Amino acid sequence: MKWLQHFGKREMILAAVVLALTAGLIYYKVQVLGYTMTRLQPEKGYFVRLIMDVEAHGQDVSVKVRLPIQSERQRIRREEQRAEAFHYAITSQREGRWTAETLNGSHRIVYSFFAQTEARKYPLPEGVPIATNVASEFQRYLQPTERIQSDHPEIVAKARELMPPGITLKEAIQNTYNYVRTGLKYLAVRGPTDALSANRLGEASCNGKNRLMVALFRARGIPARMAKGLILRNTRKRTTHAWTEVLVGDTWVPLCPVNGYFAEIPEHYLELAKGDQPAFVHSKHIGFDWEWVIQPQVSQIGQAVQTSVSNPLNILSYWTSLKEFHISLNLIMIILMVPIAATVVSFIRNVVGLVPFGTFMPALVAVSFQETGFWLGSILFFCVVLVSSAVNFSLIRLRLLHIPRLTIVLTFVVMSMFAVSIAGVKSGLSASAGVSLFPMAILTLTSERFTMTTLEDSWIEAIRRVVVTYVVSAACYYVIGMDQVRLVVAAFPELLLANIAINLVLGSWTGMRWTEYWRFRSAVRAHAAPSGAC
Repeated sequence: MKWLQHFGKREMILAAVVLALTAGLIYYKVQVLGYTMTRLQPEKGYFVRLIMDVEAHGQDVSVKVRLPIQSERQRIRREEQRAEAFHYAITSQREGRWTAETLNGSHRIVYSFFAQTEARKYPLPEGVPIATNVASEFQRYLQPTERIQSDHPEIVAKARELMPPGITLKEAIQNTYNYVRTGLKYLAVRGPTDALSANRLGEASCNGKNRLMVALFRARGIPARMAKGLILRNTRKRTTHAWTEVLVGDTWVPLCPVNGYFAEIPEHYLELAKGDQPAFVHSKHIGFDWEWVIQPQVSQIGQAVQTSVSNPLNILSYWTSLKEFHISLNLIMIILMVPIAATVVSFIRNVVGLVPFGTFMPALVAVSFQETGFWLGSILFFCVVLVSSAVNFSLIRLRLLHIPRLTIVLTFVVMSMFAVSIAGVKSGLSASAGVSLFPMAILTLTSERFTMTTLEDSWIEAIRRVVVTYVVSAACYYVIGMDQVRLVVAAFPELLLANIAINLVLGSWTGMRWTEYWRFRSAVRAHAAPSGAC
């Protein structure tokens, strides 16, 4: 514990008092007042919008849509809809209905929600025979329909070929799944394909494949039904997806022969309906178009703040008042994170011994990386340093005063970043389109330090300092970008007092830095070695 001797006693006592005060505030807040931060936990999911455009000419209009199912596997929250000309209602069967009388012109309906889904696997029992008696509540899942012709001789014959007498239920399900998955070619077609046509043609869409699989199971006395939904990916689409559910005991087991999911349903499948009914039903003689817009998303802290806005202990709840003045929650979070990043710089400078450009330049660069993303920010860091340094060297020959020269360099950086933003928009690269938010002044100052170090010292020292600045910036970015750090600071801003305590301790350090131990390692070893006898 000799290293403790390198810290000031008064500073450590003061730091201990500040830490005790911080712990006391948090304890009182949690244990006495009952404050909790669980609502600030980020939640992964998908933000989904359904956009429907209706064109009518003076008639009554009705639009019915199968809305996502609420279940243990999938949770639907923050449902919203916007349709000024329509009356809206949701039935108990999760069917959304928009109605309007004597509607004229073009109108848009927007329905949106946040979905959280889970992957589920269903182990099939071994050695269980196909049941001969089916409970009355499941009898309807054995009946033929117009498109699921389970009583047709061709379907019945194929079912007995795949599932002969004496076969177990698991083998029957596996054989049928394999036949529909590999025996039928997948064909992306619009319009309905019935089970019989799919079997005869040997090809079908996802609807046709699953109608055939349901028909084969029903023909063999195994209850089965179709399920319809969405495949959740970052995209815009005008299609839904279908799969099969077969009854095993009292559990509906999913099978997707199109995408190869046997007795499992993946996390990115969203269920809209059970059965073979269409996803949309609308009035005749109207123009109707629709599109799903799906975005993978992590719920933002701002949304969590909205849910706990009534809790006066959550300091971020006061952001709802600041919104009126166009102050973003992201700006508040950045302000809260700056002292944390500065502490990382303080530790690396005073204890590790790495010296970057500027006192807190890496902390500010790390904050800027929060806007661009780490890799894009890294590319911009080195590109801006190189470009602005080249401009700096060119201007030095003109013998301009410092401030005007720096202003010219900043202008070049702004023009370059603006060009990158325009290029990003035109090329569809959304990440680079946000480069306009990058704190260009910070990088301009970094390039200025690089140029001056090159002139006053050497190229090697300037490059070394740039690399150190980048490494320290990356460390700061990692720390302040950790979800748990952001959440804890957001829930308990009084932890910034602990940040003060840490710096009280760091500021009293009088020992050697880690890099100095390496630099003077020979002297350190000699000092540590026991002296010989006289």
